[in-house]
Amino acid sequence: MAPIPPIESSTVLAIWRAREAEAAADPRSAFEGFGVSASALGSPCDRQVWLTLRWASPPEAPGGRQLRIFERGDIEEKRVIADLRRAGVEVSREQERFALAGGWLRGKVDAVGIGLLEAPKAEHVVEIKSMNASSWRAVQKHGLRANRPEHWHQLHIGMAALGIARGAYVATCKDDEAVYIERIQLDVEEANRQEARVERLVAAHDAPLKIADNAERPPCRFCRHKALCFEAAMPRRHCRTCLHFAFGRDGAGHCMRFDEPRSPQRQQEGRDCPAHLYLPALVPGEQIDADPEAETVTYRMQSGAIWVDGATEETA
Repeated sequence: MAPIPPIESSTVLAIWRAREAEAAADPRSAFEGFGVSASALGSPCDRQVWLTLRWASPPEAPGGRQLRIFERGDIEEKRVIADLRRAGVEVSREQERFALAGGWLRGKVDAVGIGLLEAPKAEHVVEIKSMNASSWRAVQKHGLRANRPEHWHQLHIGMAALGIARGAYVATCKDDEAVYIERIQLDVEEANRQEARVERLVAAHDAPLKIADNAERPPCRFCRHKALCFEAAMPRRHCRTCLHFAFGRDGAGHCMRFDEPRSPQRQQEGRDCPAHLYLPALVPGEQIDADPEAETVTYRMQSGAIWVDGATEETA
């Protein structure tokens, strides 16, 4: 007879639920990022980045256990910075935020350090991560860029934004407290290429092509946009999924239909706009007609059904 699996402690479940409720009550939790996070550049899929920029899928709500993992990462950052100071490194500019590509490529650096013994006079942007032993060994063996490209880009774009030519990636092992430091140099051409990539995606009205045709293989398997790419799901309804929306700078947008600015908060509230029309590239169907006077767009959906976006009971 198979063993009966243990029941999770009610107290543990209460801890997770309490953490989730606390996070949900934080007013910052309702706000989605302005644009593209620096770590997202580690994805080879332009479509993933574009869909994230358009807020096409529901945001991920971390569970209580995941929130605790995030908290542990914050604690580890403080420990590592204290250790660097013990070793004689002058640390400053902790948690400094940056923005490139018209404010659409955003992130923050953990710190800037001067006095690393490998290059005592050089400034280094410092990125700190903690991980389990398996992940730590993989980074040590294969190198940061090959094994954790999202972390490499996070550090590298921070270097480009702050105008600092060197970076130090500090990885700590949760299992045995081992510390690995890898230093990288700024690749100006790569930084410019990634900034141009974001600018191109901000300006794009057509969705980039999928990079895979199997939803259960990397990088699609754990992508939060998988339902849009492979299951004919409809995107969320708000300003950024509307064909009337135009991106501005630093999170701002403009409604071409009503000729008025749209703050990031108003962009999220656009789900209630009576003039909302989905950007055709986001609709899982073929556009077959449009009526400018009635402000409708007609699609033949993948199921074969005809759907009229913008139709009211009077026009349907």
